[in-house]
Amino acid sequence: MDGLQWSRGWKFVIHAIAAFQKYPCLVLPILIVWLVYVPSVLYLKFYFHWNRHSTGESLVIAFFFIAFFSLLILVACDVLLELIEQLENDTPSLMSAVAATFRKDLANILPLAMAWAFIWFALTLLEALLSRRDEDDSGDPQLDAQSAAEAIANFDSFSLNLAFLEALKKGVRMVVFLILPAIAWDNMNVVQATQKGLVVLKTHLGEFARGYALTYAAAAVVFLPPAIIFMLGERHHHLAPLVRFPDSVWVATIIYCGLAWSFCLYLEQMFVAQLYLWHMKWERKFEVATAFKRPLPQFKDIEPPALLAKVPGFFDRNVSLHTT
Repeated sequence: MDGLQWSRGWKFVIHAIAAFQKYPCLVLPILIVWLVYVPSVLYLKFYFHWNRHSTGESLVIAFFFIAFFSLLILVACDVLLELIEQLENDTPSLMSAVAATFRKDLANILPLAMAWAFIWFALTLLEALLSRRDEDDSGDPQLDAQSAAEAIANFDSFSLNLAFLEALKKGVRMVVFLILPAIAWDNMNVVQATQKGLVVLKTHLGEFARGYALTYAAAAVVFLPPAIIFMLGERHHHLAPLVRFPDSVWVATIIYCGLAWSFCLYLEQMFVAQLYLWHMKWERKFEVATAFKRPLPQFKDIEPPALLAKVPGFFDRNVSLHTT
């Protein structure tokens, strides 16, 4: 049974990749967030005068930076979910998906983004306190291709504490992503959506954990090439890097990291979205079985929905799933 469960989780990843291959526009909203993120990070890292601000002011600035990008990411993911809903009935349209997000979902995305931002900020602050700081790391950092790539990729020396915090950030992010479909597809307010997302999480914690592990493994594979480049080119204060890469390599690394980051967030959102769809399908089957006094279905016996199966009316709560 455990092998079957892992197989189902892997199918979710395969379905997400297949959907991306057929409709590359699905990852575009998240990629746009990355394009906004890059100049913002570079400005704050290399041009913003942090020493002119008190610690309290710096923390406020950092929080608003995180809050802004938490909102951007959730807006992008909501657009992705709207595109998925369109897949069931028609060819997806990015413009109509964006319009739907701002018309009916934005008011509920805002408080969810702020709640996520507070958790993200707290973990980032703890990460900053635990991260290593070199003793002679004085003066303003200098911008070049390598330092830009390291800043954008948030490259730092490995430690178990930082790895744990990054893993925790990912777990929180996927829980937030699991709440979002209730807003996009079921038109729930943020309180109802949070309750629904947490119910799905609690009910299918094993499936969620397998999705976490599979997307984590996928990210490790995708980010392996730039990780090798960063380690070989890491600059120490008293030792030369093992390899001196030309600027063109670092520019290519920045572009690759942007595509990889966007794809990994896409996989996370798609995995939990498919889990939510699976739960929706189970609920529908349960409602039909209850109404007709049939044996109640077990979740494990319900075939997971395929993203490209084209099931008209799947997202219509008034349509029963006799045939799905």
